[in-house]
Amino acid sequence: MRFILVHGYKSSPELNFWPWLGVALRAAGHTVIAPALPEPETPDRDLWTKTLLEAVGPMSNQDIVVGHSLGGASALRLLESAEARTTPHACVLISTPWMILDERFKPFFLSELDYDVLMWRASKFLVIHALDDQIIPLDHANRYASIFHARLVTPANGGHFQGAEYPGILAELLLLANTPVEYAPGETLPNEYSDLFR
Repeated sequence: MRFILVHGYKSSPELNFWPWLGVALRAAGHTVIAPALPEPETPDRDLWTKTLLEAVGPMSNQDIVVGHSLGGASALRLLESAEARTTPHACVLISTPWMILDERFKPFFLSELDYDVLMWRASKFLVIHALDDQIIPLDHANRYASIFHARLVTPANGGHFQGAEYPGILAELLLLANTPVEYAPGETLPNEYSDLFR
């Protein structure tokens, strides 16, 4: 798998748990792309999206996009905008806000994003949000989990995940990478024509 790691506000690929996670994923045999997004203290939605698109290129079913905090909103924009030869394997949102009313961040959320379409831009969605996050309330994670039919993981501890190592996050990412996509369209729909072929 190719993991695309998207940092957030005031962060970089060299801060928080990103360096450790990149090393751990590579050690497990995966490819890692971790772009440094420009001006992280004054983030620009369009500039961040452009940077991600240039760094990532066309996507495929071997890609897992992982975004933390504001980087989760950018991960969704990447999925929306990227050329995809096949559907990316998964998108993981860690401590991602549903909405921030501060004028500096509004453009990341107030947009033409179509969640009904976006949910088909990845085969799986995973939302990770610590119960003791003092920055983004759990309700934000619940909304993402609901709209994307995502698996929601809520560890008791972790805060806003700004520390150096989180083995629980790594375990979830490796499990996701090793779980094949089960695609059986229509399998759960009732067969209204079964008596025609008896």
